[in-house]
Amino acid sequence: ERIMGPTHVENITDLACRMAYAYRGVSHIAFPVDLQEKELKERQRSPRNIPHHTSDVDARSARLPDHMDIEKSAEILNRGKKVAILAGRGALGATDELEQVAELLGAPIVKPLLGKAAVPDDSPYTTGGIGLLGTKPSQEAMEDCDTLLMVGTSFPYIEFMPKPQQARGVQIELDPKRIGLRYPVEVGLVGDSRNTLRELIPLLKRKEDRRFLQEAQAGMKDWREVMEKRATRSDKPMKPQVVAWELGKRLRGDAIVSCDSGTIATWWARHIPARRGQMHTLSGNLATMAPGLPYTIAAQIAFPNRQCVGFVGDGGFSMLMAEFVTAVKYKLPIKIVIIKNNTLGQIKWEQMVFLGNPEYGVDLHPIDFAAFAHACGGVGFSVDDPANCGRIMEEFLNTPGPALVEAAVDPFEPPMPAKVKAEQAAHFAESLARGEPNRKKIALTTLSDKVRELI
Repeated sequence: ERIMGPTHVENITDLACRMAYAYRGVSHIAFPVDLQEKELKERQRSPRNIPHHTSDVDARSARLPDHMDIEKSAEILNRGKKVAILAGRGALGATDELEQVAELLGAPIVKPLLGKAAVPDDSPYTTGGIGLLGTKPSQEAMEDCDTLLMVGTSFPYIEFMPKPQQARGVQIELDPKRIGLRYPVEVGLVGDSRNTLRELIPLLKRKEDRRFLQEAQAGMKDWREVMEKRATRSDKPMKPQVVAWELGKRLRGDAIVSCDSGTIATWWARHIPARRGQMHTLSGNLATMAPGLPYTIAAQIAFPNRQCVGFVGDGGFSMLMAEFVTAVKYKLPIKIVIIKNNTLGQIKWEQMVFLGNPEYGVDLHPIDFAAFAHACGGVGFSVDDPANCGRIMEEFLNTPGPALVEAAVDPFEPPMPAKVKAEQAAHFAESLARGEPNRKKIALTTLSDKVRELI
């Protein structure tokens, strides 16, 4: 919207805020500079522009689907023998309802990145993430299910979804145009996730056969053991998993964790557990680099009494690092964890695994981020030894005011998919054969990781 005069500002500002909240998007106000300089005079108002005749109320919809569609959905879900739930960002306020449905249907809950906090990671029903950064049990649930319930998600990577004709589908979605966008569902329920699930629950029948859920739970037990092994290694150079693990153990119950895009998202997804009451987010739709720091600043302003932590990579942080001064200026007690491997890691591994090419143009010039924090007026820490990581993390989190810690880690630690496809393995081998400059170290690190999982 464009401001048309001084008396127009209040109305348009309220409208822009309501639009952003209601449609979960960006509102843009165009405010011409000549109008910014004009004095506000009441006599300039038109008869229809009554002072303060506007509202900043955050109105929420109790939108519910048609009851016949809810009954049809219940019929499909009750008939399914292997039901899986895919719960995204739109399900963040429906934790209890998701677990009730999972218990009734014997269904594992799979979570795209934006749905990380939809149910806590210690829930007996969840198999964690999906996709390249996901878990093996989540992928197996998608591969084996015969019915899929999608709740508040538009997870775009359809190669990780059930194959066509494999599973019947039901989708709960607030935006009608997203129904069937990612998977050919039979029923689309347009409505709020929590309210729709509440209407659906009384129609669901508890499944006596619990094997599908039990297999997922057994798989998660094994998966967690593997993740713990990777995150508690004491060798040097330090593994990025160690840093995520030590941070995750120490986060408060009210923590708001903001992550960046890149390999950093892998360590956040797998090694920083979401606990009930916490909030977790990243740029899940655009995979944008560098939002971790501004997200954390925004979270601290919105929730001044909560612990706000950014978990970012050195590549992403360096793009907007000057904003750390903003936190110092306004005395925002944010905490930023920087995984420092001096490389654009995700680009490097995508060049190798998806294209079969050696890495090219991904090296970063090293920056002393701890010194930078001090130069800004904040506090900076450094750690490169896993034996000291927990102690330094504790001191860092308890430091008053804005602080950051740079954790120097192994640049050759690969963010391996939960299940490596033959094509990915072939491209990986091809990139080594075609002259990858660090092929010996990368091959040794990858082999070492696999051997450690077996012993």
